[in-house]
Amino acid sequence: MLSQQKADHELLSMYGKVIAIVVLLVLLAIFGIRYLNTASNIGGRGLELEQNRFLNVLAMVRSQWLASGRPDKMQLSWHNLASNVLTSQSNKTASKNGRTNTEEINDDADLVGTDNWISLSDQGWPIIDTNDVQGCERLWGQLLATNLQQLHITVDYQSDTNICRYSSDNKASLSYQLKTGRVIFLINDG
Repeated sequence: MLSQQKADHELLSMYGKVIAIVVLLVLLAIFGIRYLNTASNIGGRGLELEQNRFLNVLAMVRSQWLASGRPDKMQLSWHNLASNVLTSQSNKTASKNGRTNTEEINDDADLVGTDNWISLSDQGWPIIDTNDVQGCERLWGQLLATNLQQLHITVDYQSDTNICRYSSDNKASLSYQLKTGRVIFLINDG
């Protein structure tokens, strides 16, 4: 009888271990599914952040366009702004050290980029030079200075509506209407 009780105790102990492992696997599966759902939304959230940057840059470009007398083409002044910041920082350093290093300032400013000419519509919105996907990719690079391939963003140009559409892997998309400057962000929650 003693060996029967020992066998029953071992069997109950084994069942307890099996149940604990099953509960642990169920919890891991739940956390894994939640992680995958969260990870798939990260691309859309990245595009959402880019949308905010895109809107801010469009507003700056249009303000520059108005202040510059509404030209057809305009050089974006990212370089000039960076030069002024670097120059003011070097002046603070110069007052401490008593000297300036203009070669260092020019090298740093050139890293920001020059020759960034952009075409503008009659209403002051940035437009593409070529009516194709490459034109939309170049516009993104001119405005945001980021690489679309590194962000895993695909580009589509809709010639009938004159829209550049930027889409992430999880079907979040950012549409820029070239005629009106309207930006529409859509995210797939399903």
